[in-house]
Amino acid sequence: MKPLTPHWADQAAARVAAACGDKESYTVASGITPSGVVHIGNFREVITVDLVARALRSLGKKVRFIYSWDDFDTLRKVPVNLPNQEMLTENLRRPISRVPDPYGEDKSYAAHNERVFEEELKQVGIDPEFLYQSDRYGAGLYAESIKVALEKRDVIRGILDAYRAEPLGTDWLPTTIYCSQCQRDRMDYERYPGGYDYSYKCSSCGHEETVDIRKTSNLKLNWRTDWPMRWAFEGVDFEPGGKDHSSDGGSYDTGKRIVKDVWGREAPQYLQYDFVLIKGGTGKMSSSKGELITLSEAMAVYEPQMVRWIFANQRPNTDFSIAFDTDVIKVYDEFDRAELFVLQPMPDNPGKWPVMRRAYELSCLGTDVPAQAPYRAPFRELTGRLQLCDGDFERTWAAYYKDKAVTAADKAAFLSRCQRAWNWVQDYAPDEFRYSIHKEPVAIPMSDKQKEAVVALRGLLQKIDLGAIEAKDLNQRLYDDIIHTTGCDGKEFFTAVYQKIIGRDQGPRLPGFLKELGSDRVLKLLADV
Repeated sequence: MKPLTPHWADQAAARVAAACGDKESYTVASGITPSGVVHIGNFREVITVDLVARALRSLGKKVRFIYSWDDFDTLRKVPVNLPNQEMLTENLRRPISRVPDPYGEDKSYAAHNERVFEEELKQVGIDPEFLYQSDRYGAGLYAESIKVALEKRDVIRGILDAYRAEPLGTDWLPTTIYCSQCQRDRMDYERYPGGYDYSYKCSSCGHEETVDIRKTSNLKLNWRTDWPMRWAFEGVDFEPGGKDHSSDGGSYDTGKRIVKDVWGREAPQYLQYDFVLIKGGTGKMSSSKGELITLSEAMAVYEPQMVRWIFANQRPNTDFSIAFDTDVIKVYDEFDRAELFVLQPMPDNPGKWPVMRRAYELSCLGTDVPAQAPYRAPFRELTGRLQLCDGDFERTWAAYYKDKAVTAADKAAFLSRCQRAWNWVQDYAPDEFRYSIHKEPVAIPMSDKQKEAVVALRGLLQKIDLGAIEAKDLNQRLYDDIIHTTGCDGKEFFTAVYQKIIGRDQGPRLPGFLKELGSDRVLKLLADV
């Protein structure tokens, strides 16, 4: 099937439709173990699936998007950035879904991480069907699948051994069991005598028993077997994986053989996605090390549509860095230019227009694409004006729109960007971007020449209309009427003015800065000279 556009999501959707044939519904899948804070790197898998799901729907296909929380996995390590470290340490080797929430807010540690991420996903327009593996295993949903895996354990072991330097032991089983007494997964032995029986002895507390696979809520398949089992059980047609699962002999490589040889089904169509890095960070994000950015933290700086757009613009099999330094300004400028470009009719020589348009369509939170671009205040300019208005969004809005006809949507878009710009100024902007306007005159040490120049500036501001004069003309007056007339060095004059207004040696370009502040405000701050 020919893809709708050259965009990678449309290409992937066309490949899925062609490989799987005409079906009533296509199942696309994603998932993660909530063993730590779910971060923006983990989000790459979810957004990859969401974009392909949207592309499939654009082909007229019905899509089921499932997201598996692998919360029946074992807590093997305590992330360093969590509270209640001692309590978490006491719960090592237990299933994450049975570990208390260190924040004291949810029924378990897993439930806390799940709830937070699910709420974040709604904000970027992603609403999959969530599957909680602790509940599904606990309900015996996979009992027959586990029995099949145990009966064909030699087949699975042979597939895994093909990529291992040291073969698995003949007593190896493709399962993990938690002790019914202490809930830990360390065993002296595990045995499968056949049928629905499963025996073990716990090395942590010494408990020994034989359980019925159909009735126990403590038995699960290990990862290498669990993933292909669920492909078969759910009928998955597409699921991506990280580069750590995509290598020769990795989880996908072995999984596609296991799902065919054990459950008689072809593996889903696959797409490798690479790491998301933090610009200026030390490497791959890690929940256990606490070196990460969450989706909420990203959305504090980037609007939800921009978060989607950033990922839609990157081919999944390439690493990229998400910026929180001054490159944030560059990203906003690129988005604004792209939006204006793609919301115009396709040019005669389209070039990159089709793929840029598609990335923009896929970035929209819903399926509706605006007919024209809303007004977007330039991000760099907005950071300055917000500081001039002491972080007051309504005053900043009035400065932009006092003479314009606007809609409620225009204002909502403006206030959304205001919040992100203000967050960036407070939390990430370098010192040269930050300033605070003095409320009252502040005495500073000045030379006689500086004092004379500041007095001359007061005189100039009393003669001219700052609202009417152009910034370039005001700049000329600063040199002609003040610097050249008083003989004060230009740098020393500017330093004195900035110190009087914001307490710094440098600041925004002075002519435009003075115009934004207005004569009354500037004259008040210079009144004691």
